[in-house]
Amino acid sequence: MSIWTLIRFAHVLGVTVWLGGMLFLGLVAVPAARATGDRGTSRALITDVAKRFGKLGGAAWVLILVTGGGLMSHRDLRFGDLTSSDYGKKILAKLILLLLIGVAVVVHGMWQGPRVRRADEAGDDAALRKWKMLGGMLDGFMLLATLVALWLATSLIA
Repeated sequence: MSIWTLIRFAHVLGVTVWLGGMLFLGLVAVPAARATGDRGTSRALITDVAKRFGKLGGAAWVLILVTGGGLMSHRDLRFGDLTSSDYGKKILAKLILLLLIGVAVVVHGMWQGPRVRRADEAGDDAALRKWKMLGGMLDGFMLLATLVALWLATSLIA
C-alpha cells in the first residue's frame, strides 16, 4: 500500500464524516430533539449535539482540505494549472465549494445560531422564524454544495 492510498482513504473518510454528520444532524438528531416537546430541552440538546459535531466536522473539513492539497501535489497540479484543463476546473470548483462551505459553517455557528437562541429565549417568535429560516438555507446550501463537490469528485475517477 502506498502513502497515496492512505491519503486518498483519509480524504474519503473526511468526506464521509462531514456528509454523514450533516445528514445525521438534519435527519435524526434535530427532529428527535424537537420531538421532546420542550423548547428549552430541545434547544439545549441541539446546541450540545451541534457543538460536539462542530469539533468533529471541523476536523473532517481540515482533513479534506489538507489531503486534497496533497492529492493535487501528487498529480503535479498547481494552483495556476486549475483553469487549464477540465480536471483542473473540477478541482477548482471543489476547492471553491469547500471554502464557501467553511464560510457558511462559520456564519451558521457564530452568527445565525446565537441569534436563534436569543430570539427563542426572548420569546420573539417572528425573529425566531426568520433566524431558523436562515439556518435552514445555510444547512441546505452546505448539503447541496457538499453533494455537488462529491459529484465532481466522482466525475474525476477514470
